[in-house]
Order: sequence, then structure tokens, then C-alpha cells
Amino acid sequence: MKKIIAVFIVVFLLCSCQKTEEEEVPLPEVIEITEEEKNDTEEREGARIEVPDEGQVIFYADEDYYRYGPSIIEYEDGSMDAWFSSPGNNSTQWDWITYRHSENGEDWSYEQTVLRPTPGSKDQCSVCDPAVIYMNGYYYLGYTGTYDYEADGMNNSLFVARSEYPDGPFEKWNGTGWGGDPEPIIEYTGDPQGWGIGEPSFVIYGEDLYIYCSTIDLNGGYISLYKADLTEDWPTTIRFKNRVLVRDYIDSLDVAYDEDQETFLGFSVYLRMSEKSRVILFGSSNGKNFEKLDTAKDLFENYAHNLGIAKSPEGHIRSDEMILIGYAYGENWGRWNTKFQKVTVEFNR
Repeated sequence: MKKIIAVFIVVFLLCSCQKTEEEEVPLPEVIEITEEEKNDTEEREGARIEVPDEGQVIFYADEDYYRYGPSIIEYEDGSMDAWFSSPGNNSTQWDWITYRHSENGEDWSYEQTVLRPTPGSKDQCSVCDPAVIYMNGYYYLGYTGTYDYEADGMNNSLFVARSEYPDGPFEKWNGTGWGGDPEPIIEYTGDPQGWGIGEPSFVIYGEDLYIYCSTIDLNGGYISLYKADLTEDWPTTIRFKNRVLVRDYIDSLDVAYDEDQETFLGFSVYLRMSEKSRVILFGSSNGKNFEKLDTAKDLFENYAHNLGIAKSPEGHIRSDEMILIGYAYGENWGRWNTKFQKVTVEFNR
């Protein structure tokens, strides 16, 4: 009898897990901008995004090669913390995550490395694409990582580490708690030649942590939404919710909750790493059904990619104020400057 009950429990758990498989959820429509939209200067019915000035280059690519994918927290007093993907040791560790602080959003501190891969672990090759949220007294740093040297940058999964301070030291999630060898919070199990899962973005809304991330396999790419409880061991509560955008023409997505409009706004780069790259804005009333609102090209750099926005510690913004965006750009692969620019979002409804 005990054996029968045990078998029943195993079968039930397997069936329960299968109900959350991403393959059961249909893909949203591909986002593609027409030539008319690219040249349009008329006011739209939804919202309009503008880039009013050339911004500030905070990193010039030289012998250090690149910084990209900034995650930026802006505090009420105007000070900011920012984390970046940077080169690792150029051999066994491809990428590290670095940190800088600013008291005014213009003058930035000396850069320091705050997160490295753990040798012999599931993130041993690389830690990159930072996303930081503050809750329960900790800075939680989500990142993309992989163990697979043979996949040459593919076969990634999503990880997280935490610290009481923005510059560390950080303890990595180990599957049951904090510290020691890392385990993914969302693991890629597809073909190893697929890029995998990563490029996170965090937002606290209501009683949930919203987790947005890229999933790219041999069948294509999309942005997914997961949710977790606001508990100390929240990685154990992560559940898949929905696919929100196809990644055929857009880059990774950084999402914030707009307190002024009471809606979710997603920022990305359209036609990344090309002469036609531009910032693109999406909106969603519920955080999962996103629609394209507007794009902006003027004063936005060519060959841009991996955009991040300045958000509150909870992942919120106010669209009635200027919004700081940061992104990498550069025509030559791996030689990427990083620029911070302010944008405005004007809603017409």
C-alpha cells in the first residue's frame, strides 16, 4: 500500500509540474516597426517617448573593452547605484559584474568588481546581465550564468545572489539557501546550442516579485514573466506566468511599474547592434500583456544594445519625471561604450 501511495505522489507531482511548462502558452505577436512608424513625428494616442539630449558617456571602450547591460537604482535623494557586465579574466571567466555609485547621477565613483563566477560550479564560465532589486533588507542581484565552456556563450541559466550592501559581499542562491555553490533559480533545459535563459528584470508589485527574463532556444526567442513571493527564500516560490513579447526584433526588456500612470512600462532596443537601433517603449496594465507604445531614434546611438533604466529600489518609476536609461553601443563587437541618457514619456490619454 505504501508503495502505491508513493507512486501516486510522484505521478501527481510530475503532472503538477507539467502544467506550468512554457510550451503550453501561445506566443504573443512579433513586434515589427513599419517604415511609416520610423519616420512618424505625429502625436500618438497612447504615449510618446523622446530623448531630449545627448546624455553622458560614463565608460569609453579602450583596453577594458566593454561595459553593458546596466542595472540602475535611483533613490529619493537623487543618488544612484549601478551594476554592469564587464570582462572577466579573459580565460576561464568570461564576464564579471562591476559596481559604481553616484551622489547626483552625474559624477560616478571608481568601479569595483562585486560578483565573479564560482569555479567548478554551474556559473563557472560567466556572470553577466545584472538586475538588482531591494527588499527584506537585501540587494538581490539577478544574473545570467553558465557552466558550459563547450557551448561558447550558449546554454545559460538565471541565477541570483544577495547582499546587505550594494557593493557586496554577495551570497549566491544554492538551491535551498544563501551561500556556497550557486544553483539556477530558473534553469535552461533545452538544446545546449540555444542561448538559454537570462537577462532578468525585477519589479515588486502588490504581494509579488515580478521576474522578466529572456528565453532563446533553437526555435526562437521571447520575454517570459515569472512571479515569486516576497519572502526570504523567494527562489523556492517562483512560478511561470506568461510569455509577454517575442524577441525577433527587440532586445532584452527592462520593466518598471509607473506609479503615475498605474501601469507597467517596458524599455528595450529595437534592431539592436545596427545603424537603425532605437529605444522602444511598451505598456501593460497587468504586467503580462504588453503593447508597443512608441519608439525614438533622435540622439539615440547607433549599434545600441542591452538597455537598462533607473528605477526605485522596488523597481518603480514616475513617468511625470525624467527617466534615466543606460545602454551599450559600438560598431565593433566587444568594443562597447556605455551611455546614460534621460528620456521623457508623455501620455496622451
